[in-house]
Amino acid sequence: MSEKTRISSISRRQFGLTAFGLSALAAGLTACGGGGGSSDGGAKTLQLILSGDTNQGGAFAAAAKKYKEATGITIEVVDVPTADITTKLKNAATANDLPALARVTSIDPLWVNQLQDLTDIAKSHGIDEKYLQESPDGIIPAIPSDLTAVGLFVNKSLFDKAGVKYPTAIGNTWTWDEFIGAVNQVREKAGAKYGVVMDRSGHRLRAMMYEFGSTAFAKENGKYAGDAKAVETLEYFRKINDDQTMPKSVWLSGEDGNAMFKSGQVAAYYSGSWQVADFNKNIKDFEWLSVPLPKKEVNATNLGGGFMVAFKDTGADEEAKKFIDWFYQDANYIEFAQLGGYLPAKDLKVEYQFQQPSFELYQQQISGNQAKGDNAIKRVVAEAYAETPFSGDPLREETVKMLSGGQDAKTTVDNIVKLYNGA
Repeated sequence: MSEKTRISSISRRQFGLTAFGLSALAAGLTACGGGGGSSDGGAKTLQLILSGDTNQGGAFAAAAKKYKEATGITIEVVDVPTADITTKLKNAATANDLPALARVTSIDPLWVNQLQDLTDIAKSHGIDEKYLQESPDGIIPAIPSDLTAVGLFVNKSLFDKAGVKYPTAIGNTWTWDEFIGAVNQVREKAGAKYGVVMDRSGHRLRAMMYEFGSTAFAKENGKYAGDAKAVETLEYFRKINDDQTMPKSVWLSGEDGNAMFKSGQVAAYYSGSWQVADFNKNIKDFEWLSVPLPKKEVNATNLGGGFMVAFKDTGADEEAKKFIDWFYQDANYIEFAQLGGYLPAKDLKVEYQFQQPSFELYQQQISGNQAKGDNAIKRVVAEAYAETPFSGDPLREETVKMLSGGQDAKTTVDNIVKLYNGA
């Protein structure tokens, strides 16, 4: 099969992941047959395409500035809106105009075979092997730039006003029933509008399934499978979506859970570590706190994060790998994590500039994760090579149908399995 035919064939396949929908954008520079790098008076410029750096304190931009001071090479950080980046990358791949570098949170089948091998870099810098997924031909095409974990925030001011206690250590965390009882007490005693809000995301709901003991649609004998614990989780989730404990507007209408929590009207927010930097900067009217996730059977979370990738044949292949190698040097990587509030993908002690207890709690949640399902980080990469990648976020989409009254929990699980398996 010719390369042109292969790309055309892959481009007809639709692909989506339950974590997030980010990719890399096409570069605007032209050199050596792609948008990876350019020269201006002898100075090399490489583009690094990503999304969300501004929200994380410009940690990538700061790394790029430091790299130029050290090497003279410019890394042009292009921060693309989350809603646009996937489509723009597809267009870039089709036009043979990919950037030199990208930080992505999903790997697209359209361009997965256009990634460089980063095995040597991953191994030499001690990236945790739990998060390294080889391609079918034995390369490591992507290295986690950072980790995220689903987690729980409480409005400490409301809890204190209501006189309701909350756990601060994973070893004595609350059960789901205890948690729901607590937030409803806060709602009743402190005047909160809602007990808890959860992001409208299969990624968050998957973490809840892990806590209930489900494998959350892990693969069995090469096929995605459901289980009774997934049905139990969805039945519980439907029960608490009652417009008091949990607002239906978030899952049924797309209302912003982040904004609702920051308004001070919600007792607890089931979201994740990526919110810490935002809350630290933007919540001024009440005290908030990161607390352990509730459990039904086990202490569990769901992992996510970004990946560093370098594209082939951009005219800056070796320069791109040199930047990634520099990025993962301990001193540089620690500075990156500190500035952006990122959790590292290797064993490092990071003294954060803010909210140290929150980050330590998340790291404990990750290290003690008892989720029975697939490794979420590896799954992102593995799915890009799958013969039948699924489209969209079936877990979220089918759960919305359930909450709308269109189907029961068992039917919802059955439908999700069919969609994951390409039916």
